[in-house]
Amino acid sequence: MLKFSINKEEVIFSKTFEIAKSIDESILKLQDLVKKVLEGDRGSLSADLVKIKAIYERVAMTREEVVSLLYGEAFLPDFKESMMMLNQALYNAIKAVKDSARAISSRRPDGELLKALGEGLQTYLSTILEAGEKLVTMVSLMKSDMREAIRVGKEIQLLERNGDDIKDVLIEKLYEAEKSTDIISLLQLKDVVIFMDDILDYMEEASLSIETLYATLKA
Repeated sequence: MLKFSINKEEVIFSKTFEIAKSIDESILKLQDLVKKVLEGDRGSLSADLVKIKAIYERVAMTREEVVSLLYGEAFLPDFKESMMMLNQALYNAIKAVKDSARAISSRRPDGELLKALGEGLQTYLSTILEAGEKLVTMVSLMKSDMREAIRVGKEIQLLERNGDDIKDVLIEKLYEAEKSTDIISLLQLKDVVIFMDDILDYMEEASLSIETLYATLKA
């Protein structure tokens, strides 16, 4: 079992954990926002989007602190590279959450198309939320039990593959509706699906960076 005790490494892990928790928080808010869109409740969408953007900005600042610390202190090159990869993946994940929220709230998509995709979008978001919860667990385990962190990361990878199946169904439904709905709604909702796919892709990338970190520390 690999453990870390150096204070500067503790700071890196602590800030990375803050980022992971913020991603999970933002996914919850995205889920609420999408639910409101599906129910036709657009009254507070702007406020919800602002909240998600605020979390994104907070993560961006924390990431800058991590980068500054990684390059301002003496770390092993492999550790520095792996932690940079991890934090970049986490940053990209929350950016995809923000982009998903913006895409679905920026216009009023066709109601029938929304209805056709509603169940699939909610299932997709449930998968993303589960992956977000596991992301928090994975990052929390890094400094105490890397093997367990990697095991949880494997579960994130499985959820990403499940998400790909849901994405394929949603894209297929969009193509089926091509002749019966307006092109703007199609493009808008396709963007939503693609950005949601990015969230899972970047969480998977985060799990792979932890595997890389473990491999380099063992070497």
